[in-house]
Amino acid sequence: MAICIEFELVEVNGSTARYRFGECCKELTALFEVDLEKLLSGETSWDSPMDKVVVLLNDGDRQSMANRAFSKIFKHYKETGEYLSKGGYYA
Repeated sequence: MAICIEFELVEVNGSTARYRFGECCKELTALFEVDLEKLLSGETSWDSPMDKVVVLLNDGDRQSMANRAFSKIFKHYKETGEYLSKGGYYA
């Protein structure tokens, strides 16, 4: 079974980014927030559960989809120091 997730940056407030995400070719209605500066500085522990790192903003959104988007965003952030504006996860 193929997995196709798209995401896009909605806003950055301080070091916290808000993303919209969802399945490819569908409306991106799910939302999550992430603060990678806190994670990289150690303020947020590397041992924290993913739902404390990738915070869903709507009930019913799928944590697993948000986590996959996060993996792409985190890799880009580590390389550039900037949040990724849009992208996807395809497997």
